[in-house]
Amino acid sequence: MRVRWGRKLGRFGWWLQPSPAPLAGQSAAPLAGMTVVLGLCIAVGLAVGVGSAMPAAAAESRAVGGAQSRALRRAAEDGPERLVLAFYYTWFDEKSWGADRVPDQPLAPYVSRDRGTMARHIDQAKSAGIDAFVVSWYGPRVESNQTETNLRAMLDEAAARGFRVAVDLEVTSPFLGSPNDVQQALRALLDTHAQHPAYLRVGGKPVIFFWRQQRYGLGTWAAIRAAVDPEHRSLWIEEGVDVTPLSVFDGHHLYSVTWNPPTDLAYTAMKFARRVRDQTARLGAPKVYVATVMPGYNDRKTGRGNAFAVSREDGAYYERSWRAAIGSAPDWIVITSFNEWPEGTYIEPSQAYGSRYLEMTAAWSAVFHSSAPPPPAAVVARPTAAPAPAKSPTPLNLVPSAALAVRRPVVPTPTSMPLPAPSRGLELAERLALFCCP
Repeated sequence: MRVRWGRKLGRFGWWLQPSPAPLAGQSAAPLAGMTVVLGLCIAVGLAVGVGSAMPAAAAESRAVGGAQSRALRRAAEDGPERLVLAFYYTWFDEKSWGADRVPDQPLAPYVSRDRGTMARHIDQAKSAGIDAFVVSWYGPRVESNQTETNLRAMLDEAAARGFRVAVDLEVTSPFLGSPNDVQQALRALLDTHAQHPAYLRVGGKPVIFFWRQQRYGLGTWAAIRAAVDPEHRSLWIEEGVDVTPLSVFDGHHLYSVTWNPPTDLAYTAMKFARRVRDQTARLGAPKVYVATVMPGYNDRKTGRGNAFAVSREDGAYYERSWRAAIGSAPDWIVITSFNEWPEGTYIEPSQAYGSRYLEMTAAWSAVFHSSAPPPPAAVVARPTAAPAPAKSPTPLNLVPSAALAVRRPVVPTPTSMPLPAPSRGLELAERLALFCCP
């Protein structure tokens, strides 16, 4: 979770410009790039929540909406394979579920280590047009580390179903205490899991996402890269509001685009698309821009002091998020998330929403995959809550492990796993960079 301070005020517009060179292994058909022009409207004071729209914004909003619709159609017509990914978590157990732990419940409680659950989730993701899961990973240690043992099983289940899996390496893992630990973990990943037939490859290169690579400086990352992948035979996707790590990494993403107070989704997507493409031009090497979509956010059951919620707006927020992402003409899109229940970003079928968010994902994935025109913007109907499933004995004889596992900052089960340091918020310079810099 990332909490942003400040409020962005102003109006915006955009136009199309040529995209950067394609990645190796992709076709040369261009994607439409986007450039954002921000006109600041100076105001006094900040308020919590979303401010009222300026009276003059209505006409401009219609013009912007028309430009975005054209960008959506252009993105659906051009270019190489467009991947739709989703962050996925494998640390849920018998104690993960309950009204005091998560804002909603799955249709039936499950444990992540159950291969039947993995198979069901893969089938659901495929039906929604998701190409691969990006699975949180704490490193190759087996003892007390279900992210490793469950990843092995997930890869096998994916291979059996024609699905793909990549890793999101958690640099703040309790098992990775030094740059050398990270280096050894990456070497193990490239030598083992990345060789699995179900591991996600693009242009023949295995894809690795990173969480909190800010823990180490660019010099350290350059040394790690030189040690484990000097010829850049894999694709490393960094995260955060700073794109300068692209001098070492191959692509960029934001884990979250739903902040407190909120910012405009389209502005954020296009701002970071432009930053990544600027780095492509400056470095003279193609870089991957991964846009993020989210259905909303609600981590108020986690007990965090800075917990907040952003409404799903009956699905309208998710639609706006998809339109913003596609309108920025990304190389790939990543969904946060398939099943991050404690932070309320799940699209997995639930008791409150049924399969509605998977159905919306299928429609918008088809747009991004160039197989359908963009769905018309419309008010989304209110969901009908699915009835709670009848209780039945679990088919597995499982030993309960520890309490609820939350991605950030609580470490997943079991209790024998050491606790990581709490995730820090953005430093002031990062906040200023997000809200004050073009």
